[in-house]
Amino acid sequence: MYSMEDDRFLTDRELEVLVCLHRGLSNPKIADKLCITVYTVKAHLSNIFRKLGAENRMEALLMLVGEKEIKNNDINNQIKSLKSKTFT
Repeated sequence: MYSMEDDRFLTDRELEVLVCLHRGLSNPKIADKLCITVYTVKAHLSNIFRKLGAENRMEALLMLVGEKEIKNNDINNQIKSLKSKTFT
């Protein structure tokens, strides 16, 4: 059962998809890399966009690199932590 509490954080898998998105991978390449289906990639992306308040992958990427504000503080902190580990 879905609750608003589920939107407070990105899941580990959503974070993995976000890293792949940052690396410029297409949905099929993300699916191959993570050993999931393209349909599952799309589902994860939809969840990421909803949680970030982004309308598309470009807006999500702008949030990821700090060009656009992420309003959810919990997710913002998650992404800051992810960036310090992954993108440096």
